Amino acid sequence: MKEKTMFDNNNRYIIQDYHKKPTFASFLPGLNGIHGIPVWCFYVNRGQGITSFGLEDKDHALMEFYPAHQAYQRTKRMGFRTFMKVNGVYTEAFTRDAYDKEMRIGMNDLTIREENTDLNLEITVKYYTLPSEELGGLVRQVSICNKGSQRASIEVLDGMAEMLPYGIDWQSMKVEGQTSKAWMEVLNHETGIPYCKMRVSTDDIAEVKEVEGGNFGFAFASSGEVLPAVINQEHIFGYDNSLENPLCFQEKSLSELLEGKQIAQNILPCCFFALEPEILPGETCSFVEVFGQSKNQTLLKRLYEKALQPDYFKNKEAKSYEITMQLTDRIATKTASQSFDLYCRQTYLDNVLRGGCPMILGGNKLFYLYSRKHGDVERDYNFFRILPEFYTQGNGNFRDVNQNRRSDVQFSPFVREANIKMFYNCIQIDGYNPLGIEKTTYHMPGEETSFTPGQLYQELADAYPGQEMKIEEMFHQKMAQAESDCKTSYMEGYWSDHWTYNLDLVESYLTIYPEKEESLLFQDNTYLYKQAAVTLLPRKKRYVHTMQGIRQYHYLKKNPQGDKKEYLEEENGRKVTSTLAEKLFLICVVKTAALDLNGMGIEMEGGKPGWYDALNGLPGLLGSSMCETYELARNLSFLLSALEKYDRKLSVPQELMNLVVKMVDAQTTEDMLTRWNLVNDAKEAYWESTCGCLSGNKAIIIREEAVRILKVFQTAVIMGIEKALEIGHGISPAYFSYEVLAYEEDAFGILPTEVKAKMLPYFLEGPVRFLKLDMNREKKYRLYQQVKDSGLYDRALGMYKVNASLEQESYEIGRARAFTPGWLENESIWLHMEYKYLLELLKSGLYDAFTGDFQRAAIPFQKEERYGRSILENSSFIASSANPDPKLHGRGFVARLSGSTAEFVQMWQIMMFGEKPFRVLDGTLTLALQPMLPAYLIDEQREVQATFLGSIPVVYHLENQQDYIPGNYSVKKYIITRKNREVIEICGEKLQGSIVEEIREEGVDGIEVYL
Repeated sequence: MKEKTMFDNNNRYIIQDYHKKPTFASFLPGLNGIHGIPVWCFYVNRGQGITSFGLEDKDHALMEFYPAHQAYQRTKRMGFRTFMKVNGVYTEAFTRDAYDKEMRIGMNDLTIREENTDLNLEITVKYYTLPSEELGGLVRQVSICNKGSQRASIEVLDGMAEMLPYGIDWQSMKVEGQTSKAWMEVLNHETGIPYCKMRVSTDDIAEVKEVEGGNFGFAFASSGEVLPAVINQEHIFGYDNSLENPLCFQEKSLSELLEGKQIAQNILPCCFFALEPEILPGETCSFVEVFGQSKNQTLLKRLYEKALQPDYFKNKEAKSYEITMQLTDRIATKTASQSFDLYCRQTYLDNVLRGGCPMILGGNKLFYLYSRKHGDVERDYNFFRILPEFYTQGNGNFRDVNQNRRSDVQFSPFVREANIKMFYNCIQIDGYNPLGIEKTTYHMPGEETSFTPGQLYQELADAYPGQEMKIEEMFHQKMAQAESDCKTSYMEGYWSDHWTYNLDLVESYLTIYPEKEESLLFQDNTYLYKQAAVTLLPRKKRYVHTMQGIRQYHYLKKNPQGDKKEYLEEENGRKVTSTLAEKLFLICVVKTAALDLNGMGIEMEGGKPGWYDALNGLPGLLGSSMCETYELARNLSFLLSALEKYDRKLSVPQELMNLVVKMVDAQTTEDMLTRWNLVNDAKEAYWESTCGCLSGNKAIIIREEAVRILKVFQTAVIMGIEKALEIGHGISPAYFSYEVLAYEEDAFGILPTEVKAKMLPYFLEGPVRFLKLDMNREKKYRLYQQVKDSGLYDRALGMYKVNASLEQESYEIGRARAFTPGWLENESIWLHMEYKYLLELLKSGLYDAFTGDFQRAAIPFQKEERYGRSILENSSFIASSANPDPKLHGRGFVARLSGSTAEFVQMWQIMMFGEKPFRVLDGTLTLALQPMLPAYLIDEQREVQATFLGSIPVVYHLENQQDYIPGNYSVKKYIITRKNREVIEICGEKLQGSIVEEIREEGVDGIEVYL
């Protein structure tokens, strides 16, 4: 087989002989447009690809969900199958390993192809999800090309070996699948549109509900002929219950098989379609199948009638492609590297899948389309949910959604400060936050009933059938009047790191709107505090005796007021409000109060660790994290800088001020244990006084006093950091555990009186967070060199491991210790953290270090044979050289929906436009594009193209093929094309005046920059 290129003409990634390559899993994104129903669809590089799909969640599958290791085994047999008899000779497509096969991976489609050299056939299958329809479905297009010199008379059975009926949930299928068959039936299979469902609900309760919805399939030949359906497995496979061989199909003619009566009740059905084409040499027979889910048969009938129209599927295929292309046009890039350019689009797409795609509804409501919690066959632990409605959305976790929206304002300036407000509003008075970010709902003023945009649209569509223009108009009118609900759910524990990502949102906003810093921080007095569902236990109640010594295993108690109100209130019933600066002040106070017994790391008093959640046992070891301490230092520095720039007062709850006074007094105590006890006594009193409601009394802090207080805390934090750096021998530590050597015990519990700190091995997160601090470049470069000389660097791969060896640590630290080295969160190349590290190198101005490491580590520059999957797709982790299996080294695992996307799109912004394109200089808003372009991204034409603010094409004209490093080049001129096609030329490094506002409002068509 001749060598193929890496990409086809539609920029799909090509994998030759995918069936012989190491296994991998991925998925179709299920993006079916604003007015479409999403479908989740997972595939593997075995069999005919698709391993499971459905709508909404695992409880609404058409093809049963299995975790990856089972999916690799089952897909060839239980997925899609193509049985053929060619001139009387039986064969099954995509089963013979000897035949050449290829897989083509698009952003919104998947194609597989096989060359059957024995029968001179080429079989091609393409999958995409059905866009812009009122129900969701997977489209499967099959073509059979006769490559021989003789006519081919073919009998074909093609379809799903097993289709789950609508109404059976995932757990019932796994545990009670045999019993559940009693409820199952297939309707209308004689018409060629089988409708599979449970008859009634299966819950063992008094209220029994009839099931109206159904899972369906139908198929058409290219001529428009409706293909007959076969829904009984026994009708095809006979006594072969393994479904390995279609005995009846092999033994009978297709017409005989179709004539037989099919039992359609009390079975777990299949869904095959039959045809008998005659294919002349050089010609192709094509047919298309749709498998989906409908709320009722009326909706299905409407879809079926539309599907009969000429060019219906041609138009749907084009629409599916258009959806992802339009979405990713916001990051359209053209460099010397095609793989890098396409990787930019794919990574932006995957970032959207977790964070959502921002859009405006009703002229004034920011809404996020497409967001969902990650979950797939490799992330089998997550129960994802994608609403099966127009304007679809899903749930997510605070940390994930927050990070994936970090750069949104840079791609979509209309987002403005919306995410800042949303995530700071989630912060409670104790500095913690709920874990779950629920779907966005709205309510009309004065009404309590909430609705999603999709529900509203459906309600209007039901009321005004066929009147699309009226529906759209009324929809946006109502959305303009509606008020947004920010729904969260506590779920479990308090992670120690969640608050740290909020400041990133602020900093991103200020790269686009720097002149609004003062108003952002001090003028909006409507920031809220989530009411805590649970409160923290005092320290004496947290500790317990174990055989290994004192441990911290109790953390939280239910807050009696927690489920009564969404937001914290004062005694008079008014919601507690503050400015953003006041909320930042609160965070600085309560996180300083959480410093550990040595004043170094921030304690894991909420029972959960930070970003590195595989250290789940560390809170039990009285663990603390320096990662959050570095972030605390960053927050203190940011707020101090703002207060020094703007003469503003702070108004804070008196309860918080009481804590501040006691904390400031405690800092004069030199004995660390005494200081820790004084601060914790005050903090626990603060928790007790604020868990229900606040008094409403305020303390006014003038600027000078606020600065004095913050500098006291800053001094304490810096001292703790310096102490930790000394222990880490120059490499910034990440985590400490504490051994209790002595303690007191009374009726209230246990109190440590002597402890010993132990630094855990190096974690890459330590340097990542430390590099965010304001320090000179030489100091940062020394840290970079030390990291590269440490166990954090994988020399064989040229990549950075998430941690050094844990071999000498106790299993008590958490599951990371139990994982095989080089796998999951133990010494693997955890892409999210490695990309965080690369980002900080870039932000630190360590450009030479960055350009070399980026080329070695970034996914689009990997070799496919080592990476083991498309180099356009991220993985959660890459198996490192620490893994005992050399075959795994460099391979990526757990596809795509990784926080690495958030880090890459921010790196992309800085590489293409500079870290802070908009600045205020001498009171004037300016724009200066300062890209950092490695030579390996510059083509022979010496041009690089990127998209500024998500819509403005920018072309850089360069003099040489060399690294373009900020500070080492000058900008000669800008040529700007306005919307009215007027072209203006401005010489110099920066732009100022009205043209800057015009650009920021996306009022120009393009910018050319000459360097």
